[in-house]
Amino acid sequence: MNPASTRRLLAAGILASPLVLAVEFTLAFTREGFDLRRHASSQLALGDGGWVQSLNFIVAGLLMLAFSLGLRRTLEGQAGGRWAPGLMAVFALSHVGVGIFSTDPAFGFPPGPGTPAGLPAYDQASTHAVLHSVFGFVGFNALAAACAVLAWHFHRRGETRWCAVALLPPVMVIAISVYAGCFEAQHSDPAVRAVAQFDFRPMWASLPVIWGALSALAWALQRRRS
Repeated sequence: MNPASTRRLLAAGILASPLVLAVEFTLAFTREGFDLRRHASSQLALGDGGWVQSLNFIVAGLLMLAFSLGLRRTLEGQAGGRWAPGLMAVFALSHVGVGIFSTDPAFGFPPGPGTPAGLPAYDQASTHAVLHSVFGFVGFNALAAACAVLAWHFHRRGETRWCAVALLPPVMVIAISVYAGCFEAQHSDPAVRAVAQFDFRPMWASLPVIWGALSALAWALQRRRS
């Protein structure tokens, strides 16, 4: 096993975070009609120039896949050495899937006569939007589980600080899931969904925390390999 190549694989995990965040927030502030309060990051893959966000998702997923391989090499024979890399690979591949299959227009974006003002009814979702949701659900739950395993790994080593960092993504994923679930429960009626407005700002605020924690964990593991 080449130590230099392992460090490069771990570096992919460090680079993925600033890349995906820089592209997403740049697009969010420059795309016409896009509003952080009213629109999700996935919607940036729609409309003119949407391919940039799709490519962003795919590249970030591939970088995280490389990181999962470096993670497997680094944790081999240690606590969580099998589950953490495997779950991280599931997250990485799901992120690629999110980039390939886009969501449907909603909440007035992208601007156009065919875009609903609210959230489309469940039975109106396209196949690619359903796949987008499935990949997102599987991916972020796999990420939460992978980071929980990493937290256990760092706890076993007595590295309390990194244990706390590893717990940030699971906490964010659970909090956002509860937040979104409450909205869905209150807006299950098609007539209500057609005009309802979801506030995406908590989700946007969670992204730097999740990706920042991943970058920090990759850096900590790379430093261990040095």
